[in-house]
Amino acid sequence: ASTSIACQPMIQPSKIGSAFAAVTAVVLLLAPFLLSSAVAAQQDFGAEDAVNQAAAVLDFDLDALPPLPGGEGLAGAVAGLDGHLIIVAGGANFPDSPRWETDKAWHDDIHVLDLTRMESGWTTFEGGLGGSIAYGVSVSHPTLGVVSIGGDTGQGITSEVFALRTGQSGGAPVRTDLPALPTPLAYAAGTIIGNDLYVFGGRSDSKGPATTAGWRLKIDADGDVVTWTDDLENERTWRPIKDLPGPARILPVAGELRGKLYCFSGVALEPDDNDGHRRVVPYLRDSWRYDPSTDEWMQVADSPRPTAAAPSPAIKVGWDMLAIVGGDDGALIDQIASLKDDHPGFPTGVIVYHPITDRWTERGDHPIDREAGKSPPVTAATIAITGTETEYDGQTLIASGEIRPRTRTPRLALVQTLVVPAALGALDWTAIALYGVVLVWMGFFFSRRENSTDEYFLAGRRIPWWASGISIFATSLSAITFMAIPAKTWDTDWTYFIQNLLIIVVAPIAAMLLVPAFRRLDVTTAYEYLEHRFHASLRLAASALYMLFQVGRVAVVTLLPALALAAVTGLDVTTCIVVMGILCILYTALGGIEAVIWSDVLQAAVLFGGAGWALTIMLFGTEGGLSGLVEEASAAGKLRTVDVSFDLTRASLLVIVLGGIFSNIIPYASDQSVVQRYLAVKDVREAKRAVWAGALLALPASLLFFGLGTALWGFYRSNPELLRPTGQLDQILPLFIVDMLPAGVAGVVLAGLFAAAMSSLDSSMNSVATAFTTDWYRRFRPKADDRSRLVVARIATVTIGVLGTTAAIVMAKLNNSSLLDLWFEVLGLFGSGIAGVFLLGALTRRTGPIAGWCGLVASAIAVWSVSMFTDISGLTFAAVGIITCLATGFLVGIVDRRPATQ
Repeated sequence: ASTSIACQPMIQPSKIGSAFAAVTAVVLLLAPFLLSSAVAAQQDFGAEDAVNQAAAVLDFDLDALPPLPGGEGLAGAVAGLDGHLIIVAGGANFPDSPRWETDKAWHDDIHVLDLTRMESGWTTFEGGLGGSIAYGVSVSHPTLGVVSIGGDTGQGITSEVFALRTGQSGGAPVRTDLPALPTPLAYAAGTIIGNDLYVFGGRSDSKGPATTAGWRLKIDADGDVVTWTDDLENERTWRPIKDLPGPARILPVAGELRGKLYCFSGVALEPDDNDGHRRVVPYLRDSWRYDPSTDEWMQVADSPRPTAAAPSPAIKVGWDMLAIVGGDDGALIDQIASLKDDHPGFPTGVIVYHPITDRWTERGDHPIDREAGKSPPVTAATIAITGTETEYDGQTLIASGEIRPRTRTPRLALVQTLVVPAALGALDWTAIALYGVVLVWMGFFFSRRENSTDEYFLAGRRIPWWASGISIFATSLSAITFMAIPAKTWDTDWTYFIQNLLIIVVAPIAAMLLVPAFRRLDVTTAYEYLEHRFHASLRLAASALYMLFQVGRVAVVTLLPALALAAVTGLDVTTCIVVMGILCILYTALGGIEAVIWSDVLQAAVLFGGAGWALTIMLFGTEGGLSGLVEEASAAGKLRTVDVSFDLTRASLLVIVLGGIFSNIIPYASDQSVVQRYLAVKDVREAKRAVWAGALLALPASLLFFGLGTALWGFYRSNPELLRPTGQLDQILPLFIVDMLPAGVAGVVLAGLFAAAMSSLDSSMNSVATAFTTDWYRRFRPKADDRSRLVVARIATVTIGVLGTTAAIVMAKLNNSSLLDLWFEVLGLFGSGIAGVFLLGALTRRTGPIAGWCGLVASAIAVWSVSMFTDISGLTFAAVGIITCLATGFLVGIVDRRPATQ
């Protein structure tokens, strides 16, 4: 890079530009030393602190809720949530003495606890079920209420399915019968995915064998059962799912995570000498995952120990973990009769499964107080509390259960999942603060020369091509990208890698067609070209759509990284948003595009350096290093880059190629924040170099960021005990940075992440101010002098910053993005069309304004139609819009053969 610059004596970067260039060069030259130092400093990978932070994931409170009436507790009870009511019904226990010489009692009472009136305690409706039931599957359904599937009546196993729901007037929950199972079933497991009910395993006869069968009941959004037609044209309700490939079992534990169904542990049965079946010891440890979209089971890692009859479904921890509390390991199955009340109870440990790394870890224990009935129960339902608007939202109940043979507990354990923010040290906070000070100082520094709109919008066209290229690249490299690409790769594979590289295919189009057109007309905004080439109406329409889109984009690029960073730093989300907003407004309003571009250069250097440092630590912490990672990741399918298919409904190779080419055309053709950067250099030659530099940076950046995701997978697969729960997918890389990078360095990289978020924010602010001042204010106030336009530009910068920051805070408070989604959907219909109009103007000379408008409208209609009436992947929408615009414009141009204005 130094040789290239030295050969260009005409390039005169500013002093501050030279300083930043020198700093960047030093960082790159010292990178190997810094990385090796990181490894030396982190040889234990921060293991002790990280293990302590990741140790416990559940906090148990066994005294928060009043105990069940009667003092005995229930095993296998129907239990769930109906609005803000906890319902526990049926169940079985041994209430009579002597416990070991009396028969099991089966119940049909309903107990109701109102979470909004805890002081009232439980209300019992005796005989409310109309018949005893226990050991079925319980599900809390959003429209049906508490659903009971199958079970044992004490007289035999039933196929009955019913729902309990309390009406608006209160009173006893009303039982509503639902379609019965095709076969009696009890001692099974099940859960809900979306609105649909799933059940599997169990047995159909009290003395019969276990089953591998599973069933699904589809429920629509209104709570109505959806029927299906079998091969014999019979209408059915419960639909069979593929049989579980492992052994037939009773008492498995179900789980649901991200639309997948899980089966853990259970007990296999074998014929005994009395025409019945007995339990097989040891109990099962195998685990399985079912995908409803393919109707296929896949075996996953065995659990560390059997967890038969543990509270089910498994408890969700954060975004990506499932926790199982206790469970019966079968170790004392042959000693129950001799131990009786001296039985110590069931295992206390909490084990956690992480599907992405396919690893199990031990994470804490259930509290023990035998005399007080505080022990981990089995044959109990878990109840996820959501939507009650009480202090218990987000927590899980374990509804009573059996704490040792023939002994129940009346207590309901309230379980809080622990997703603890990372702890930043003083050095980290100092680094973050200093980074913010540097950004603000840059704004003040560049403000001294921003005396005209040409300086403010285009930096006097003195930006070096390489700085402009880095800034073009950094504009697309938001904090969302920095966190999302590694997170996506950590979760899946390299399927989207090719899409990132296809920007190199777009670079020649931009360099040969668009750059000369923009530079020849000496424009300040991209939309001026549309007036020169077509008509002022197209210029104003494109400019207005761009500005409206950026208002929403500012909110999103501020909120999303703020959510992720707040979760791993412990800062309040609003604080993150306000800090980013204020800093951006300060240095962007003061320093204009020059401050924006040089802050992008600094940000890119910090992020690349931090990412390289993190990658090295990951590789040294992975079993087998780089070669071991590649071997294991390949075997697990984590390095897949191509889905060879012509299927347009998923991320197939064809979809990736279409999306990669056409979605990258849009910013280079019609995004003011990108176009403005290659307009800020000296001439056409330098602008082309800037375009190529920004595009070519995609190759090392893609390798680095996709490699980070795979290396994260390898590191935490090798060190599963170090992985802490995350609240969302994009938090995984910041979490690693805080936990594993040395103090101070983590702060610098996190500051870079904040800066990456601000890079997208400052780009939007400056480009919107440019578009508003140039396309609108100057047009309708042509007599205003340049000083007035500069004042308006700064006011517009502050205004868009305040609007975007305020919108982000409102979105964070409301936690409802539906309105913003609609905003983007409507404006997004025109995004590819605008890019198509630019290409139409560059590729043809005989198309006029009518052709341009027809192409824009036809493009919006085509994108809307494809999104509404087909299942085609959203990655193809850019191709649909641009191709439709070009085709329509060409056809209209044949009829309306008005010459181009330029």
